[in-house]
Amino acid sequence: MKRIVIAVVLFFFASVPLVAHAASSRVTTDDVVGVWVNYRDKDIHQQITFTKNHHWRENQHGQKDIYKGTWKITGKHEITLAPYDEVIRFSQNNHKMTVINYDHVLTRNPR
Repeated sequence: MKRIVIAVVLFFFASVPLVAHAASSRVTTDDVVGVWVNYRDKDIHQQITFTKNHHWRENQHGQKDIYKGTWKITGKHEITLAPYDEVIRFSQNNHKMTVINYDHVLTRNPR
């Protein structure tokens, strides 16, 4: 009986798709924090910095802190920027973000 229970438990854990779960995990503060750069629309030189205390600031066209405010997680793969109510959607693996209101795609700079 003990061997059957062990076999069932091992079969259950072997069949759980761990990679699929990790690839679609909910965005966390650690996923957001950092410097994100718009590599697709290089002419605007857009760079957004997100901090752990839920503040953000944006540089564009060589001007620092042209926009700034706070951010919060509003969905499984989504954050919202205040005071502009901009929605940012993260990719399934949380490595790329799309600014929905302006169709900007940002990638995190290496730390």
